Amino acid sequence: MGILRHFYIASLATVAIIAVQPASAQTYRLEAATIAPQDNLWAKVGDRFAEAVAQRTDNDVQIRMSYSGALGSAEDTIEALQFGTTHIVIQEVGNLDGYEPLASLGSYPYLIRDYEHFTQVMVEGGVGQQFHDELEKRAGFKLVGAGYRGPRELAANREVRTPEDLVGLKIRVPNQRIFRATWETLGASPTPMPSLDVYTALQQGIIDAAENPLEAQVRSRYYEAVPYVITTGHVNAYYTFIFDAAYFRSLPDDVQRVLVEEGEKAMQWGSEQLLILLEGYEENLQQHGVTIIRPDVEEFQVKLEPMKDQFPQDMQEWIDKFQDVGRI
Repeated sequence: MGILRHFYIASLATVAIIAVQPASAQTYRLEAATIAPQDNLWAKVGDRFAEAVAQRTDNDVQIRMSYSGALGSAEDTIEALQFGTTHIVIQEVGNLDGYEPLASLGSYPYLIRDYEHFTQVMVEGGVGQQFHDELEKRAGFKLVGAGYRGPRELAANREVRTPEDLVGLKIRVPNQRIFRATWETLGASPTPMPSLDVYTALQQGIIDAAENPLEAQVRSRYYEAVPYVITTGHVNAYYTFIFDAAYFRSLPDDVQRVLVEEGEKAMQWGSEQLLILLEGYEENLQQHGVTIIRPDVEEFQVKLEPMKDQFPQDMQEWIDKFQDVGRI
């Protein structure tokens, strides 16, 4: 009896020890990728995210950042999410359009008007989250947070003041249908190309122009190759943390919650820092001899209005949802 009693008490003690161990006691190691260099704002957003997640989980969740396209292009790293060799990609949502056409909405011209509208759509309102949820359902990617990149502007080897000046201009665009359609509608000749190849292509005259947020233009030193920046502001895009949805759902609920909460905070911090940096980008470009041209943007908007009819009805409805936010 004594032996059995001791065995029973020991068993209870073992069960008690197991019961108090946290659900997420297992260590999770996640690989995160960005094409941005380590000193870039969006790489720092990733670092901030990784540090916050590690702190909140007592290092049970460890995120290792890879920078400067070390794990491949944006397209390569997004594909790697599905194979589990990468777990997080910091990138614009439009890069998912190869998996689901609706993702291109994130790069639709003049969809988001400015930072105030971005905040209303992606932070304060429900439309942005509805958009992310719909993409998760259709494409199988979980999107966490939204970091404002600022307006995409045109960098060119010649002056552009009206849409007519774009005719025949060879412009590098991301490999997304929406960008090709935008610049074709404006009369240019869009040339898809990985972002890491743009600087050399501009220098060698393979392309005449490229479009990107000023942050990327300064970082990539476009000013060494082309002397003009035209403030078309045709897209106000945003970065997000992209996960494979099935992998994300496989994580414990408490880990998922931390990743969402800290991911949203990190992207919000990135947005706030970007607003501060934007003030200095134009000055930086001008110091490097760049001429900044401010065209009548309404001319570009009017020229692009018929483009909406090229897309399916459900996407047109999403365009209206975004554009209606904040309108009186």
